[in-house]
Amino acid sequence: MDPDLLAQEKQAIVDKYGGWVQGRLHLGGGVYTRDEPNPDLEVNLRRIVQIIADAANKPFDQLRIIDFGCLEGLESIELAHQGAAVVGIEGRERNVVKAEFAKRALSLSRAEFHLEDVRNVTRARYGEFDVVLCMGILYHLDAPDVFEFLEQVADMCSHFAIIDTHFSFVGDEVRTYNGRRYYGASYQEHPPSDSREQRLARAWASLDNPRSFWFTRPSLFNVLAHVGFTSVLECYIPAHVNQFNDRTTLLAFKGKRQALRAFPVTDAVESEDWPERRPRRLSRLQIQRRRRRWSHRLVRALSGDRQRWPYRLARTVLPPPARKAIREHFMS
Repeated sequence: MDPDLLAQEKQAIVDKYGGWVQGRLHLGGGVYTRDEPNPDLEVNLRRIVQIIADAANKPFDQLRIIDFGCLEGLESIELAHQGAAVVGIEGRERNVVKAEFAKRALSLSRAEFHLEDVRNVTRARYGEFDVVLCMGILYHLDAPDVFEFLEQVADMCSHFAIIDTHFSFVGDEVRTYNGRRYYGASYQEHPPSDSREQRLARAWASLDNPRSFWFTRPSLFNVLAHVGFTSVLECYIPAHVNQFNDRTTLLAFKGKRQALRAFPVTDAVESEDWPERRPRRLSRLQIQRRRRRWSHRLVRALSGDRQRWPYRLARTVLPPPARKAIREHFMS
């Protein structure tokens, strides 16, 4: 496409829908979607491409990928550029228009974008995919929608899913689904009084639900196992050092449960769920370090003025009320 025409069409889209919010995509001829890069999103994109290349273990042109909540098509465009057949699902019209424009500009015949609510996507309508991407979509859904969505993700996935999501450090709310309890916290996406237009105008929020449910880490792991994923791994390399502390990238494999042949009794035992609070178990190194720390405290307590060593010892190991009583006794 002629660079001048490309720039004019891009500007028309910006005038009608606003500027791009994702990465600085090169459309060709020196035309970019943004003036400045978006480092966090673009670094994460590199991670996702590398994860897919390593986990799929076959060329991109042999992969069929669905990208839920694709926004302006950051991951979808790059993966189609790598040769994959990509289906992007997005609920906001302005994002689909931008993604389609980038697709035409780059002549990506293997990418397609659909204006669709992710909660309505099923295997019967879209088929099966080698890779399912849930990049920043899970924590925008409320219960029970989030459970039903994950069931569809597992049903449509033939190999693995990548789930990049926020989670909650606290589990003060409980949601029950299929007889199981899941813990997390609610997040307000929109004021309840907002209109549909006001909600759609927020690019980084849910489509319509005023609140969403964020799983705790244990409940997030458990729900992925319960909907049918057999292994769930967490990505540390490639690194994303600026990632929020309450965000994680998971690789969930849709495999077949492997039976143990030499240990039938163990094989008959069901896999455990992750507890919300794990029992505290100290390793030998932790025990050794604790003993060394308390030993140093005792040495300091017993050194110096021998007449005051009981108070020094008490100050080291006893709670404040007991320390006060001993201090009063020895100082009287």
